[in-house]
Amino acid sequence: MFLCFVTLLVSIFPLARADTIFLNSGGDGQVMITAGSPLGGSFFGNFPSAVAEEETGDTGDTGGDTGGGTSGGGAGGGAAVSVVVQPTSLSVDMAVDTVERRTINITNLLESSVTVPITQVGLDNMVILGAENISLGPGETREWELTFAAPSEPGVYTGIIYIGGASVSVALNVKSLLLLFDSNIVVLNKDYTVTQGDALKTLVTLIPMGDPSRLDVTLNYAIKDYSGKIYLTKSETLLSTNFSTLTRDFDTGMLPKGNYVVALELIYPGGVAPSSAHFIILEREISPLIGKIILFLIIIILIIVVILIIILVVRRIRDKDSGEQGGIGGQAPPENQSEPPAIFSPFIDSGQ
Repeated sequence: MFLCFVTLLVSIFPLARADTIFLNSGGDGQVMITAGSPLGGSFFGNFPSAVAEEETGDTGDTGGDTGGGTSGGGAGGGAAVSVVVQPTSLSVDMAVDTVERRTINITNLLESSVTVPITQVGLDNMVILGAENISLGPGETREWELTFAAPSEPGVYTGIIYIGGASVSVALNVKSLLLLFDSNIVVLNKDYTVTQGDALKTLVTLIPMGDPSRLDVTLNYAIKDYSGKIYLTKSETLLSTNFSTLTRDFDTGMLPKGNYVVALELIYPGGVAPSSAHFIILEREISPLIGKIILFLIIIILIIVVILIIILVVRRIRDKDSGEQGGIGGQAPPENQSEPPAIFSPFIDSGQ
């Protein structure tokens, strides 16, 4: 019984833990507008399992975001955080077979010179890093130019660029040259964060790029992480005639906490117009009321266990005492033994 109680305590108390996670500042820059191929072949890349900090901001044709940050080392990155990069994420809109350039600022946090490696994951043949490493003086900040080359297939391509212990998440939104429709998806949840099990709320905008026409369009949705793993897919077909907006909610289930992308591909005759938006899954915390209820139940269970132990001990003591008070030779007397019968004597009756 006591072991069962201990097991119960061990299973309950971990639920009360709450991890602290950095929240993105949010902004319109979270939206990625592009055109591309079907979802199944568009997403790939690799993203470290743990990110210490990440900030997002302005994206689109200009690329980049506001704020700076550092992140823990991952695949291709250094283990020690010695530099800070700004921005920490890039969203680049491109047409197929074109080239775009973006600049990031790299700052040395140390009071001594440092040389850090520059590597990438998930962007093979789509990024020119310029060099394999960068040298910075004490506290020095340098601008570093990255060149992105769009592939021949439209789609949303994701990956990570590592600069020492810092990282820059990248989304290349590659669209076809002929674009009759465009799409836009925005995360409506506050600070672009969703608690595990809650709904992801989005606003979808369909934008005709030419003369309004009545076309059946297919909307393919997907939720994926930066490693390219897809957790949810959904599809719908509707008639589009002009500019329109839709609200769509998605069940996140119990997605692990971390960074995710909700992607939309608007498919119409002759083209695809995808868009995507970044959001964060936060670990669900136990509310104070639930914590108090659990503590109360634990106390009640403890009291019950103590009472049961006392009852068992008292019963065993009574059984032991009963055995020691048995008859001669350790044998208890017969249970239904009656008094011996009186002996009849005529002398007694007669008074003699």
